[in-house]
Amino acid sequence: MTKPTKPSSGPAKKGPAGNAAAAKSTAASRSARGGPAKVSAAKGGPAKGAPAAKDAPAAKGAATKAATKTATRTAPNRAQSKKIVNKRQTPWGLIATTVIVIVLAVGVVVYAVAQGNKKKTQADPGKIVGIQHYASLTRNHVAGVVKYPESPPVGGDHSPVWADCTGTVYPSQIANENAVHTLEHGAIWITYKPGLPADQLDALTKLVSGQQYTLLTPYAGLKSNVSLQAWGYQLFVDSATDPRVQQFITDLRLNQSNTPELGASCTNSAFKTTPSTPGHPTES
Repeated sequence: MTKPTKPSSGPAKKGPAGNAAAAKSTAASRSARGGPAKVSAAKGGPAKGAPAAKDAPAAKGAATKAATKTATRTAPNRAQSKKIVNKRQTPWGLIATTVIVIVLAVGVVVYAVAQGNKKKTQADPGKIVGIQHYASLTRNHVAGVVKYPESPPVGGDHSPVWADCTGTVYPSQIANENAVHTLEHGAIWITYKPGLPADQLDALTKLVSGQQYTLLTPYAGLKSNVSLQAWGYQLFVDSATDPRVQQFITDLRLNQSNTPELGASCTNSAFKTTPSTPGHPTES
């Protein structure tokens, strides 16, 4: 009869071969679980299952290729991002505002020109009843007294010195030659008969006083109570309140169609302080 074997009271002792097999089994088990396999050497020998040294260069090359591929993929993305930033920096608001300002400015200029042309079209002195027009007038600067065919004169040769016509009201008659020079600059010269009633003179003074390119003087021998002169134009009226007086001023003061020296100065403070007298024009 065979004797039953006794159970062992402790772990079985293993030899060198058993130890190696156990280490190999443990490494395989850990590798299956995703963990790193521990390699133990049996008696100083290399453990089985460890990566070979010759595989390191291959792993390094694969890593380099992966980095290059990532860099190549990233470069266009950066360029694209830069383009997007540039597009966002375009000042569309400023551009729109500038365009609006330019359009408004052009509109204002066009409107002003249109209004100016409209005014010029409406300013037709020929429509004033009783007005007289004189063409082909000479306008040389001369010394001495000039004999004029019209009285008061409406143009022609004249003194090189103009009378002050900055809305000046002269208490006495001045030399024709100085007054005619103001007409050449676009002024309106209003004359009145000496002894004109005070209310009439007051009305004329209000029309002239302080109004640029106008002057008022008495004029001896005037055939009507009031006369108005512009370069090449003349109107005689009996009353200072005649509506044609204002119409004459409006249509012919600084009128570019008949003013030889449009916009030339009307200021002459020296003449205003010491005005000339008939037959003695100021010449310097």
